[in-house]
Amino acid sequence: MKPLLLLATIVCFFAFSGDTQAEEALNTKSLLQKYCVRCHNTDEREGDVSLDQLSRDDIDLFGQIYEQLSSRQMPPDDEMQPTSKERERLARLFLELAKKSTVPETAALRRLNKREYSNTVRDLLGIRGGIFDPGKFIYKDEVSEGFDTEGESLVTSNELLLEYLEAAQLSLRQALFTLDPEAPKANVINVDTAKMTGASRRYETKDRQAYVFRVGKAKIHGTGPTQLMKMPGRYRITVTASAIDQDRYPVPFVPVNAPPVLGIGIVSGNRSGVSEFDRHEEKFPLKYDQEQTFQLERWIDQGFHPYLQFANGPGKPVTQIRANLRRGKITKADATGPFVGPGIRVTEFKIEGPFYDTWPPESVCTTIGSNTIPDFENATARLYLLGRFAKRTFRRRVTREEMTLWVKYLNARYATTRDWREAFIETMTAMMASPDFLYLQENEGELGPFQLASRLSYFFWSTMPDHELFSLADSGKLTEPDVLRQQVIRLIQDPRSRRFSDSFVDQWLALDTLGSMPPDSKLFRFYNASVETAMLAETRQFFRHVFQENRSVRDFIDSEYTFLNRQLATLYGIPIEGGDNAISDGKLVLTRLPKGSPRGGILGHASVLTLTSNGVETSPVTRGVWVLANFMGTPPPPPPAEVPALVPDLNGARTVRQMLEKHRSDPACMSCHRRMDPLGFALEAFDPVGRFRTNYSKRVKVSTQGRYMGQNFDDINELKQILSSDLRLFARNLIVRLSEYAKGRKLVSADYATVEAILSASQKDGFNLKHIVYMIAISDLMTHR
Repeated sequence: MKPLLLLATIVCFFAFSGDTQAEEALNTKSLLQKYCVRCHNTDEREGDVSLDQLSRDDIDLFGQIYEQLSSRQMPPDDEMQPTSKERERLARLFLELAKKSTVPETAALRRLNKREYSNTVRDLLGIRGGIFDPGKFIYKDEVSEGFDTEGESLVTSNELLLEYLEAAQLSLRQALFTLDPEAPKANVINVDTAKMTGASRRYETKDRQAYVFRVGKAKIHGTGPTQLMKMPGRYRITVTASAIDQDRYPVPFVPVNAPPVLGIGIVSGNRSGVSEFDRHEEKFPLKYDQEQTFQLERWIDQGFHPYLQFANGPGKPVTQIRANLRRGKITKADATGPFVGPGIRVTEFKIEGPFYDTWPPESVCTTIGSNTIPDFENATARLYLLGRFAKRTFRRRVTREEMTLWVKYLNARYATTRDWREAFIETMTAMMASPDFLYLQENEGELGPFQLASRLSYFFWSTMPDHELFSLADSGKLTEPDVLRQQVIRLIQDPRSRRFSDSFVDQWLALDTLGSMPPDSKLFRFYNASVETAMLAETRQFFRHVFQENRSVRDFIDSEYTFLNRQLATLYGIPIEGGDNAISDGKLVLTRLPKGSPRGGILGHASVLTLTSNGVETSPVTRGVWVLANFMGTPPPPPPAEVPALVPDLNGARTVRQMLEKHRSDPACMSCHRRMDPLGFALEAFDPVGRFRTNYSKRVKVSTQGRYMGQNFDDINELKQILSSDLRLFARNLIVRLSEYAKGRKLVSADYATVEAILSASQKDGFNLKHIVYMIAISDLMTHR
């Protein structure tokens, strides 16, 4: 070992910069030898790291050492631990060394991800009323790890560019569906019941008096002129219907436990190559043999149409028929002929519209940047229109040279089409497929006003800057500290900041993987899509509450409340204050948890417990890795390739704990498993769908005790106490993850000084989340690339 070389390197770094902390560096010699060099030296090289021969060439290692110390990953729990002051001294030393390293280059361009693209196109073109989604035409972003805002993961291909071209053109045709100076007249379409369609003949009957359908999955609509709306606008939909044939079939095998419910929705009708746009708008309970008339108004996009559906009807009646035949509950004679189970009888289906509150409509005004249709024969009017669109599309000022080229392109398209609307659509399509629109571009060092406006807007709203941000960027005032602080507060308070909270928590906690391995339907019969939706909603709403109410991040570890509806309350075995009436509509409500409940904090949420299971059984390793990697931000390294996977004992001869203890006896496995297994064992108190349990089976009890951060615990509640005892660890990871989401790149060593400053400042008010996010947004993490 050569500790003097390490010491000389440290002192040299400080002396070279003239830093007065050189004397402090000398005092760290004994700390490094005592806690680090014993394992990390030329002979031992634990983790393939040697600290006794550091030199100027080991720049990257300084930041890694700082992270290991500040996150308390090193020294390991079973080794002698430095005091808090000693750890802080060492971490500060290596942070200073890391800061003096060369800042690695980061990408100057970041492509808009799929959800940002959708929001941006809607806001750029004013397409907000209906269900048309520009992002439907773009393939899902392939982000293997990190956030979908990370520039290095957002690659571009020729195929993707073609998708952007198609999405832009279709979006512009939705927005500029007309340039007529007068609004079209509304029409009334009475759909002929004899020409309604959607269900197979086995499940429908129709004539000029009524259309009857008896299957749930079918979308019932008209044909001819009612198939697609020629003009987008607000339409009034009127339906008269009744439930029929309550007891018609001899065996009640059809799963309709209540009178049929009529659903009225909107669907796309002209894009077979892309998954359907679909929104189930409203549900109306029907009465048997008693007609009722229902009416609603909705914006319907061009090329879309309304449909009717048996909302609670059987999806595949033929499946139940065959099952009852096998069980002898019905005969073949019963099963022949048309299906006549409970159904919906429609006698009126009327569509009126389009109606407009103002003219020109919002999409036209937003796209052309004016409340009046310009004279397209006037060259100046065309230039102003195209210039306004270019500035908003590129999110910056546009030069005269640029506009000369775009005007030339516009005129060329008009020479070919002889139609100014078509020429503008083709020109604007080219603008929206250019790098200036698809990418966020940032300078080295401090961001310019327009770049800062975009970074703020995409951080909080996942879309382009609004008029106020644009104006402040144009005037140069946005970079003034007071103005910046005011705008950050405005962005946070705006309802659109929900996009930030939902998107961040989904990716931070890997909630976007919920449902990828759904629980086994035979083992967990109660589990369905609505339960899964409620699970996701609980965690999202919990995060939004902590954020908007400026509560401490401690609530993520443990809390006295959560958000429940009847399904989750039943799953958790928790009574709701006010009884079922408080949650009769299925919405989640803020609920105080019983004293001592294991549900407090995110680790007790069914969403997390379900996504960390395989749908059949639980694994302490899987859950432990998730807690380390996602929740605490200290992921273990991947397992060595030569180590065999842990195979469950299907005979139940050994418990999971016994198998893991044997697995840990392998030296190659010990260092990681002693960190992740205890966390996973604490979560074994919950089954694959998050129900609390004390036994795996009648013979095998659940064992949840363990040791973490040098302290023993018996159950999940005691583990939460350990995690809560030093909030700096958890808060630091959250600050890092929030910053990476906002910046669109991984943090580097030069960024960590700001992280530490935010961490110390937030500690004074108990690590309140909104304050943390606010400090990130006004710091150089946001204002610099």
